[in-house]
Amino acid sequence: MTDIGIIGGAGYVGLVTGVGLATLGHKVSSMDLDQTRLKMLKNGKSAVYEDGLEPLLRQLIDINQISFTDDQSETVRNSDVLFIAVGTPSLADGAADLSSVIAVAERLRDEIRKYTVIVVKSTVPVGTIGIITDILSQKLRAGEDFDVVSNPEFLREGSGLVDFFAPSRIIVGSTSERASKVLREIYEPLLQGTTVVAVPWISPEQEIPYVETDPTSAQLTKYAANAYLATRISFINEIAGISEKVGGNIGDIVYGLGLDPRIGPGYLKPGIGFGGPCLDKDIRALVTVADENSYDPVMFNGVIRRNDLQMREVMNKISSAVGSSLYRKRIALLGLAFKEGTNDVRHSLSIRLYRALRDQGASVVGHDVLAVEEARELEPGLEASTELTYVLKGADVVVALNSEQAYEEIDWTIAGMPNRPPFVIDTRGILDLAALETAHIRFDILGSAR
Repeated sequence: MTDIGIIGGAGYVGLVTGVGLATLGHKVSSMDLDQTRLKMLKNGKSAVYEDGLEPLLRQLIDINQISFTDDQSETVRNSDVLFIAVGTPSLADGAADLSSVIAVAERLRDEIRKYTVIVVKSTVPVGTIGIITDILSQKLRAGEDFDVVSNPEFLREGSGLVDFFAPSRIIVGSTSERASKVLREIYEPLLQGTTVVAVPWISPEQEIPYVETDPTSAQLTKYAANAYLATRISFINEIAGISEKVGGNIGDIVYGLGLDPRIGPGYLKPGIGFGGPCLDKDIRALVTVADENSYDPVMFNGVIRRNDLQMREVMNKISSAVGSSLYRKRIALLGLAFKEGTNDVRHSLSIRLYRALRDQGASVVGHDVLAVEEARELEPGLEASTELTYVLKGADVVVALNSEQAYEEIDWTIAGMPNRPPFVIDTRGILDLAALETAHIRFDILGSAR
């Protein structure tokens, strides 16, 4: 088995990757500078919610398969392979912020003492592998002291462990046969379906495509995947908008589209748009790369434009329900995380909607199953609760923003003011329409002419 270090090991990608690799039998040292998260992780707790993560984490700690530290030098010294999993957020112009990646590379240049494979898990634009190689080559010899490999992640928050242990594919981009062999050995237990502790997501019978290519193609595969998913979301949101205007039913349209085997049902659910830490960031970075290389990404610019317009559509629906003045109107937002099944509120469109409503004087209260504390930390002025009854009581408008099952089972008799039911906006097509009608509640379904 391999001694592996994860730099950025307390973040979402780094943590899931580290836990996954440790489960495969590798000795993992996860390094991070976030002292709060490190303290939690050492005690088997995670600030990142992922179904099944904490029990697995505690098992791995108990058998000394994974450890956590803030000492990068120690991590480098004790590792033969280093995974870089630091953040690459968007800059103001849409380009990926590579400052954390560059800072890591500059330290590695001074710390590497033996042949080490550097594996870039962070989503980085084409050319970044070359930048890291140039930095390291100031003191080290490529191919002898180090090799840099692209190994993009395809982890969906809320199902990251499933995606690690039962991936749709593994992509490795390298020009070094030596480094490629090391990566193949790291993933071999996964390809064979063997682990050191039992996990429910892996099967010895599974066949996992293992793709070896060049670093540029590996990086573009990651960006292309997220750009395509973002395109599907903007596409169905645009169809939903047309459907409303001409009297269609978006639920039937989506069902009909999904039956086409060339299309399929995935990522064809209309909503407030795509948010979260990946899709928006990555498609903007891809647009920037295209612009820098004298290519006009017309379609991707349209995808971003449609996504930006979705917020205005929802704001218009709220204003239509209560009038142009939102001052002191109680607006209940159901779903504060960027999607159900996670506590991640980074780049959540629900939070962006809260800010827009707040700036117009509305009294906003939010509900979430997992992300209430995180939302309060991000927006201290946001009133938020895990109690649906409290959030719905007295609401003038209720906006369903994600697909938590709890929202399908709401008792609508508790909503609104006495003798004044709220107006309900369903952006996800998940609410019980019969229950709304029984409670004499007016509602609007995004994409349906009702």
